[in-house]
Amino acid sequence: MALKKTKFEENEEAIFDGAVIYTRGAYWQFRMWLTKEHKYARFSLKSTSKSTALDLAKQHYHELMANQLAGKSYYSITTKAGPSIILIE
Repeated sequence: MALKKTKFEENEEAIFDGAVIYTRGAYWQFRMWLTKEHKYARFSLKSTSKSTALDLAKQHYHELMANQLAGKSYYSITTKAGPSIILIE
């Protein structure tokens, strides 16, 4: 799950091998590609300090990885992918 991006701007920094923190405005954001779900997990770290954002991002990274290893998904199932049950009264 390595990052495809190798060159980072001054407002971006890689976390471990699979996530990135970046600024949007004054606040730091977190982004991590979830290969099983083919989507990004993105959220605000709600911090303007880079060091605080790094600590929060590392915690979130470990949480996401632990949930992936446990078989849990980050996103809920969609109605298109869900079972089709027809109720007849």
